[in-house]
Amino acid sequence: MQLNPELSLFIGRFHPLFVHLPIGLLSFALVLHLVQWKRPSELLQEVVSLLWLLAALSGGLSVLTGLLLSQGGDYENQTLSNHKLGGIAVAVLSLLIYISYRLKIRNRRFDFSMLRFILIVSAVGCMLMTGHWGGSLTHGSSYLTEYAPFGKIDSLTTGTVGKTYIRELDSAYLFEDAVVPILQAKCVSCHNQEKKKGDYLLGTHAEILAGGKTSPGVVPGNLATSELYRRISLPQDHKEFMPTDGKTPLTEEQKAILEWWIETGAHQQQKISALAPGVKIKDRLISFFQLDREAVEGYEAAPANPTALRLVLEKGFQVNLLTKTSNLLEVKFNGNGNEHPDLSVLQGINEQLVWLQLENCQLKDEQLNQLGSLTNLYKLNLNRNPITDQGLKPLTGLQKLEYLNLYGTKLTNDAIPLLTQLPLLKKLYLWDTNVKPGSADSTMLSKKQLELVIEP
Repeated sequence: MQLNPELSLFIGRFHPLFVHLPIGLLSFALVLHLVQWKRPSELLQEVVSLLWLLAALSGGLSVLTGLLLSQGGDYENQTLSNHKLGGIAVAVLSLLIYISYRLKIRNRRFDFSMLRFILIVSAVGCMLMTGHWGGSLTHGSSYLTEYAPFGKIDSLTTGTVGKTYIRELDSAYLFEDAVVPILQAKCVSCHNQEKKKGDYLLGTHAEILAGGKTSPGVVPGNLATSELYRRISLPQDHKEFMPTDGKTPLTEEQKAILEWWIETGAHQQQKISALAPGVKIKDRLISFFQLDREAVEGYEAAPANPTALRLVLEKGFQVNLLTKTSNLLEVKFNGNGNEHPDLSVLQGINEQLVWLQLENCQLKDEQLNQLGSLTNLYKLNLNRNPITDQGLKPLTGLQKLEYLNLYGTKLTNDAIPLLTQLPLLKKLYLWDTNVKPGSADSTMLSKKQLELVIEP
């Protein structure tokens, strides 16, 4: 009797839950083996044998759910086959180890110690290799080595170790330096040689354009017929939204860069400067490449409290370290218009937080009160939030602020006196607001260091 395909996948998706049981049980058994070696005990021997039985049973359950999950396809055959055989081997070896223990307990004349040692070493080896193959299927073959402190890998599908920082926008290539890292971070784990989800590979420029089962991935100059862009732009609860399976969606900045790349022809070898970026996308690219790091050069902070930092991450914020030695942090929250960040957790990293991006996350005026105490902010992005002039009052205490993005908000000319109270402000974005260009220019451009961008 064959299960309904949808029922098979439903049961199969419990595989990630079950697969950790034999790993935990086997690891615990190894610890008890060491204790048993130092302090032999019949009771401990009974417990260890029971652990191997449980590892065998849970391993069998993992194999069963894994087989059902694999029916969904989109996996590289050889890696999938290795993963299957490895899982079966772990379950069988665990069962053999349990049997050897039971035979020893029932008949003390038969020790089986050497055989059992070989079986245990084999089980551990199979567990490690099976885990590696499973990780390759789920996250790509470079998942374990992507951030390893050795070597450098330049392939799109294998990740990049030792990121090369772009020093100026004119020297950067749009595809190689911006598009490729975005796809690596958010898409390649499901679209690589090991896991060909939708038969769509993202290993080369040609494969990105070609697409998969449904339609072309990218049609140069045409967003409407580019399946890649359509999928990342769908509502997150849509069944075709990418990335799937609860993975972190692309940020507004990342989507904007991919959109511009497609609109400008989806070239493989084209410098950003040759494409004449407008003010809006240029600002996105400057932020993406972190070209305004000079503002915080020379400023250092103590390392962030690990507990406070973990809480920020748990609340859905993305945290980036600006430099390796200064402990300064950039924090982003990708609201996508329907999520509300808990700003209170940012107080725990107040000293280290210098860049903050809260874009399109439905912030209200009263929530900005919690930003007023983040006195080390140099850069603040609040675009596309329904904030008004009243909400800006707490921000007047941000005496180090040099960059402020308020486009797409509900500000009016009454916001101008408040904004002029920021003594170090050098760049201000006010397009798509109710601020009138003429009145803002005459008041604010008297501050010669201020670059006012009021029209895109």
